[in-house]
Amino acid sequence: MLWRKRLFAHLYPGLSARHEALVAERKRALFREALRRARPERVLEIGPGPGTNLAHLPEGVAYLALEPNPFFHPRLREEARKRGLALTLLPGRAEAIPLPGGSVDLVVATLVLCSVADPEKAIEEVHRVLRPGGAYLFLEHVAAPKGAPLRLLQEAATPFFVFFGDGCHPNRKTLAQIQARFPRVEAEAFSLPLPVVAPHVAGLAFKE
Repeated sequence: MLWRKRLFAHLYPGLSARHEALVAERKRALFREALRRARPERVLEIGPGPGTNLAHLPEGVAYLALEPNPFFHPRLREEARKRGLALTLLPGRAEAIPLPGGSVDLVVATLVLCSVADPEKAIEEVHRVLRPGGAYLFLEHVAAPKGAPLRLLQEAATPFFVFFGDGCHPNRKTLAQIQARFPRVEAEAFSLPLPVVAPHVAGLAFKE
């Protein structure tokens, strides 16, 4: 429903501020490594929201953004303008990226696979649009180990998160899904002092 998307876009910057502070240094290091190794000229970001990650991109790259929530678009355009990035907004969803195969050097998706309808299909699309040698930068909250008290809480909280969090699922085993499609994955698991969504993974996956 549009009212939920509007509400989520309004609340998200405030809700995400603590998370961004907690992952700031890790995210900076991850982007530095991705830029060094992929040397991108064309960057696709899936689910950029208000454009938080644009601060990590150098001027001059062609920045393509697939953001299905239209209420983020005004802030995303303004952030791109301030950063000196030429923004191209793409229609569609992560499961059907409207780009040719092998057409981008770097795909960025942070806190995205929790909320897509079909994460395996989204990962397949990321792989398809990357050029050989290109990189996929990810940072996601993930499911706690099966049987752990936190996992039970995640399962119970999932319907609430889906309804109010624009489709967010706190109980997804995201790293295994990425590794199933990308044989070469460099990832780190870590935990943040957050309720329900404490377990995280971050890293780079490379297309051979």
